[in-house]
Amino acid sequence: MSVDKQQLTSLLSRIALRDREAFEALYALTNARLFSLVKSIVKDDQLAADLLQEGFLKLWFSSKRHPVEHPWAWICQIMRNLAIDELRQRRRRQQNDADPTFLSQEMVADDSPSSTNTNEPQRLDLCLEALPYEKRNVIVLAYQHGMTHQEIVAYTNSPLGTVKSWIRRGLQELKRCLTE
Repeated sequence: MSVDKQQLTSLLSRIALRDREAFEALYALTNARLFSLVKSIVKDDQLAADLLQEGFLKLWFSSKRHPVEHPWAWICQIMRNLAIDELRQRRRRQQNDADPTFLSQEMVADDSPSSTNTNEPQRLDLCLEALPYEKRNVIVLAYQHGMTHQEIVAYTNSPLGTVKSWIRRGLQELKRCLTE
């Protein structure tokens, strides 16, 4: 299967205008080849599928910046970079897990009673769940999915000031909840 440059450019231009049919067409046209590309890097079907989904989400939000000259190379580069970044993160985590002397700066600097609590991830989940939906949603989009404020604005269809306020107030509420 060859990928037509004009067709890709047209689809990406339509996606920049938030055309869902164009996005579906791009996915149908490219997902098999992109999955193979990502899988060849990460060597894991499930991880490749997850990264492919993340990559298409990135394409949705960055389609306005696509290069007209080489759209296929640009798409492949996004997928390749995601896969390589994931491998680097996994390698770093494995190195940190293998090093018994590794302690995060927060653990070293914080000797409060909460720092000795082994249930921090559960506490964070409980505090996140306690937040109103809008605040929780934008915090998850920003900090777990790595979206920029502008991408969150486009995704939630909310004004920039509102998104920033939700993030700031949500983080303040999280901090209060975690220090209780």
